[in-house]
Amino acid sequence: MSPSQTKWQRVIGIVGGLGPHAHLELERQILAETEKRLGRAALDQDYPDWVVMSVPGTPDRTLAMQGKAPDPVPNLARAVKKLDEVADFAIVACNSAHAFLEEVRLRTQVPILDMVALTAERAAQYGDSVGLLATTGTVENRLYPEAAARAQVWVEFIAPLDLKGGEDLQRELVTEPIYGPVTMGGIDLGGIKSGSLNNVVAHDEIVGRLTDAALRLVDHGAQAIVLGCTEIPLALGRGEIGGVPLIDPMQVAAEAAVQIAAGDRPLPV
Repeated sequence: MSPSQTKWQRVIGIVGGLGPHAHLELERQILAETEKRLGRAALDQDYPDWVVMSVPGTPDRTLAMQGKAPDPVPNLARAVKKLDEVADFAIVACNSAHAFLEEVRLRTQVPILDMVALTAERAAQYGDSVGLLATTGTVENRLYPEAAARAQVWVEFIAPLDLKGGEDLQRELVTEPIYGPVTMGGIDLGGIKSGSLNNVVAHDEIVGRLTDAALRLVDHGAQAIVLGCTEIPLALGRGEIGGVPLIDPMQVAAEAAVQIAAGDRPLPV
């Protein structure tokens, strides 16, 4: 065994399918965090164990928060219960689903990582004014401000919805790139959730709109930007825009998950 190889102590559980591409990206981030920990290219045997329970039939979380879709808690709780059989803790690969996190916890036993609170804590390290690109449900239900309170940090989150003409900006620059329809010439190109980033034309339009949204938040004083929907980093990456850093909750969660799996961080409460 290489002296730098980790002896993993816990199994990671992932609730996926909440945006079919999102949990795949979380897995990629776990791979990347493992290699970062090792300081070298990893062998097959170097990675931690993890299990995915994909539940794509879960009702849309944003619509559920608006009373326009069924309660997603039964689906989420069922997925977590399945993971309890094989994993030591769980990550829910969806920001909006964290609005229902406490209800899910009441129905399950396995500890669940609070990805949103961890991200709010990370965001506060960059300043007290942070941009937020997220679904309308996440913004309107104040998921990130409430998570900052749980993490006992102070940070003001600014979303396109908070700017002048906010409803139109939120729809055109955030909601449509995520869900669709992104249209050009009357043709529906879909959105990130439907895999439209694989279409070159749709890719450029989606990236352009999200970049526009991010730059408006920078102009409004954002010192960092949280990509608060798990699909958005697929389009914008994890670098910076307008000179401010982009914070990906999936990367934050992956970092914590690898530390927990290694025994360097306690299980979530």
